[in-house]
Amino acid sequence: MIQSAHSSTDKSISSQWDAIATYPRSNVCRLLLLAFAAMTLVGVACGTSDGTGSETNLPPVQDPIATGAPAFIPVDHAADFEVSTPSHGVFNLDRLEGRPLVLNFWFPSCPPCRAELPDLQAAYEAHADEIQFLGVQLLGLDSAEEGQEFLDELGIEYPSGADTDNQMVRDFKIVGFPTTIFIDSDHNIVKKHAGILSAGSLEALINSTVVPASTPVDVSGS
Repeated sequence: MIQSAHSSTDKSISSQWDAIATYPRSNVCRLLLLAFAAMTLVGVACGTSDGTGSETNLPPVQDPIATGAPAFIPVDHAADFEVSTPSHGVFNLDRLEGRPLVLNFWFPSCPPCRAELPDLQAAYEAHADEIQFLGVQLLGLDSAEEGQEFLDELGIEYPSGADTDNQMVRDFKIVGFPTTIFIDSDHNIVKKHAGILSAGSLEALINSTVVPASTPVDVSGS
């Protein structure tokens, strides 16, 4: 986990984000990719291939393996959003009331995103009854149509839609792809991981952040 230790570093990251957020949307994608390479605290410009990445959360309060309970204090309340998906309709926080959410930001031209999506599909198949999975495609480098073709090619069945005007990228301050955000049933952000997640790491984070407390925790192979 990478956390800022100095206020000067925090200000630098904040100013970089402000520049991205206010830049004209037609150039958001290019500016994002250039900014990522300059951010030493975020070594995941379009992710990494070894399962590592940067994480945002407050210190763990208990051991999820020992207790089977959520391990992380909420970071912040999730910003409201609206994502239109071709086969599952429109998603927003009202529709997801009382339901945990795994929110994955990706785009087709990102090789680590391609590597990670099958593991997200497998996690969706294992947890669909208790957790909502939702993909959010960055627009600009690829079109929404190209994104859907990409998902069909990989056999991805959980809902996914394009981020219109890249508004969610700004609201959730996404600074690397892929990024996965774990949101609890009260719609608090519990953890934010920038970079590719292995199948085992993804399952461990799901179990320790958003799986309902009454659900048995299976940590085998993680």
